[in-house]
Amino acid sequence: MNFQKSNTVSKILNNYQLVNDPVNYFINHKRDQIWQKNESEWKSCFRLQLKTLKLFLENEASERLLNSFAYRLGLGYWGIGKQSGIPSGIISQEALTKEGVKKTEDHVIGAQSIGKKIHEDFKVCQFDEEYMINTWLYDNIWMWMTIKVTQSEHSSKNISKSITDIEEKKRLLHYINVSPLLALQ
Repeated sequence: MNFQKSNTVSKILNNYQLVNDPVNYFINHKRDQIWQKNESEWKSCFRLQLKTLKLFLENEASERLLNSFAYRLGLGYWGIGKQSGIPSGIISQEALTKEGVKKTEDHVIGAQSIGKKIHEDFKVCQFDEEYMINTWLYDNIWMWMTIKVTQSEHSSKNISKSITDIEEKKRLLHYINVSPLLALQ
């Protein structure tokens, strides 16, 4: 890398801070601002997806249908009406500094894992829709957050698809070979 390019990268990086805990960063810096703008729509979409999940369960849908449609598509991608997830403002250093590379928004928790967690928590509260919509959703909206990474970082050799535990994903244990995560200061 030549000196001028190195100097430009240094200037870019000076405006960013290292993010070691993306979930906490999202909760502390993004959640309330984004929630205020989207609360009504998100609650409406979430309500519909909870009703859809109940319909799947009442009709004894197979595990394959639950995983594909209720968990992954219904709750994971469309649970809040935003298939693309919620941008966290976090970006990998490589996605920030490498010119000309393709970037993508990685769903940190993963759509199917989100759906399964919602099902578990819905069951624990005895399928109380009002609790899920009015309390649980706000507390857990971080599950739909995305982090911008390069497409090469997004590959399964760099972000493991075999880790499905939410707590492990919160700690980014599935981010095997991703450059440091950054956010504007």
